[in-house]
Amino acid sequence: MVNLLLSLVVQKEFNSDIVQSIVDRVKPDNLYMLAAQESELPIFEQFGECVLRKNLVHGVYSEEQLDLEHSYPLEDDVIQYMNRYALDIIFQQRRFEAYPGFPIGDTVDTHYTVYRHNLFFLYNFLKRKQITHVYLAAIPHEGYDYMLYYLCKYLDIPVQLTHSCFIPPRRFALKDFEKDSPELKAEYDRLLEQYRDADIADIPLEGKTKNQFERWSSQEPEQMKPAQMRKDPFVWRLRQRFGETNIIRVWRGVLGEDYAKYGVSLKFIAAAFRKIPALIAAIPAAWKRYCFERPVKKESRRLRNYYQTLTTMPAEGEKYIYFPLQYQPEATSNPMGGGMYADQVIPLQILSKALPEDVKIYVKLHPEQLSLLRTEGYYREIASIPKVRMIPIEYSTYELIKNALAVSCLTGTALWECHFFGAPAIAFGYSVKNMAPFTFPVRTVEDCQRAVEEIMKKPRREIAKEVKIYAKALHNISFDIADLAKVLPELIEKFVAETSDGGRVSEN
Repeated sequence: MVNLLLSLVVQKEFNSDIVQSIVDRVKPDNLYMLAAQESELPIFEQFGECVLRKNLVHGVYSEEQLDLEHSYPLEDDVIQYMNRYALDIIFQQRRFEAYPGFPIGDTVDTHYTVYRHNLFFLYNFLKRKQITHVYLAAIPHEGYDYMLYYLCKYLDIPVQLTHSCFIPPRRFALKDFEKDSPELKAEYDRLLEQYRDADIADIPLEGKTKNQFERWSSQEPEQMKPAQMRKDPFVWRLRQRFGETNIIRVWRGVLGEDYAKYGVSLKFIAAAFRKIPALIAAIPAAWKRYCFERPVKKESRRLRNYYQTLTTMPAEGEKYIYFPLQYQPEATSNPMGGGMYADQVIPLQILSKALPEDVKIYVKLHPEQLSLLRTEGYYREIASIPKVRMIPIEYSTYELIKNALAVSCLTGTALWECHFFGAPAIAFGYSVKNMAPFTFPVRTVEDCQRAVEEIMKKPRREIAKEVKIYAKALHNISFDIADLAKVLPELIEKFVAETSDGGRVSEN
């Protein structure tokens, strides 16, 4: 028997054509889906039963979905198992506070109720539907999907994940985000041997990976920056979270294709006239987004200004570890930071305890950070940690990397960028960066002390060749998002076959 659950299906990416291909290849007995858009339910329900993301976010279900007469009550064993992840899940749920799509309340009672309702529903859903395989299109980080992930572990249901690489726009497959990828390690080891005697120029990279690697290798900040950092990252993040709120830009979006096609002409005026209903309909949607964005933008600017009052410029000649704070809420910290380490005070306290007295920690706010999960008290607490200096937002992250003894954070991009300056990385979280050359994965004071001792022996190393080989290995075990329609059905077919008896799951 194969009862397959897919998350998160949406026409924009994980669309009905891909689902059809999965059905054709896997031929599941039953297919279930977590669907992103209510308007798309009729498209996906032709393949099987769907649960709407909005309902999962709010923990609200119909009587038919709950089926209380045939339900399994939550008992001590499952409750105790999931308790260890409860705080992570509740903080992941907080990403939906002040969320324009379907906002969730910000009280403890609200979050607890959502947690309890989802635990009951998902536990029963997995058991009653006899789910045998689960595919998640990203490392789970929205609360309900993280709960699903660990309920599958509790019930011994195999899970397949894919996640974005730090080489855009690629993704890779994994089973457990807290463990190093055996495929990546094997490929890296193979390539190290293959190119052992080769010059770095003779190690080929392909397509977008080649272009991106050249940008990193340039050591030029404007080249190295991710796309969203090249303009105003704070504004970019507001738009990414809330959507466009400026009605003029919204209208430009509605009319953009016609303008590109016709220019300013009678045909364009005619096309614009036909789209007047769409233009009018865009106004209340933009206003709703604005109403959510405005208080967050105001509070975010206030907190950014407060952060700036705690900052000082780097001291000339001072030895330091650079610790860029990561944007939150995001999967890169919760869950990839690992439990309470998502609270970046925890790794900073560990690092501070491990460092010699003459080594400081330079902390800098992420330029995209909004007010969610931030308070004045949080910044004061970081500033009070011994050896910490808060650095102004506008100070160049690349200048800080260039002069640092090492770069440290949970899973951030800086852990990779630092290698192009020959600098080491101290990684507290779980990501594919952990196996990169000159990287020290740590979780304890003792781990940090050993890493720092090793770094002090040789603070800079020539690792350009190893870094290029690692990038090539990651490219080889990953896939371009443009190839999703081809790769994903093949991946899920292989996943089901490998975790089944003769291609079919044995019933326990």
